[in-house]
Amino acid sequence: WFEKYGLPIEDAGVLDQDPDKDGFTNLDEWQGGTDPTNKDSHPDYLTKLHLASATEEPFRYIFSSRIKDKFGINTIDQGEPTQFLKVGDVIRGTDFKIVKFTEKRARNRYGINEDVSELHLEHPESHAQVTLVKGKVATSPQSVATFVYTWGGRREFEVRKDQEFSLKPVEEIKYKLVEVQPTKAVIVNMQKPNAPIEIGFSAP
Repeated sequence: WFEKYGLPIEDAGVLDQDPDKDGFTNLDEWQGGTDPTNKDSHPDYLTKLHLASATEEPFRYIFSSRIKDKFGINTIDQGEPTQFLKVGDVIRGTDFKIVKFTEKRARNRYGINEDVSELHLEHPESHAQVTLVKGKVATSPQSVATFVYTWGGRREFEVRKDQEFSLKPVEEIKYKLVEVQPTKAVIVNMQKPNAPIEIGFSAP
């Protein structure tokens, strides 16, 4: 590989060099199977993105029951009385409004056809959205991922769940943080929203 591209194999620092000045070292290019002497051939910029920390917070309320067009909402600790609300109502204790109901059923792993209907909530000011699946704890939009991006230097930045961000030098591509878990963050490229991309912690 080194001979193919005419790289100075005898040089101890050759793996850290960047002969085509595209922000990727020879090691990055070798791992990515790209041409280290052509700046238009390089690994994906996302290979430079890693998770620094992840804070996953549960949404305090759960969609527990439904009677016709009224939905039973409980706190996850069951510490407050059930609220019976309709589409258009605000969940007491939050600023989130129920904006839509979607009826859904799906077979679980035991083959039982269960109710996985969804209530879609929206915050009127921030427009943060939460989807409550019946009987399941949702992730709060307060969940945050801190990323480290090491292309062209090192940059740390914080992204909230459902927030969009971009990465230099291709800032026209927007990414969105769709899920925060203790060990990884899941993002999507807004041009390909159905292809989730997992971002893990960088190797120590």
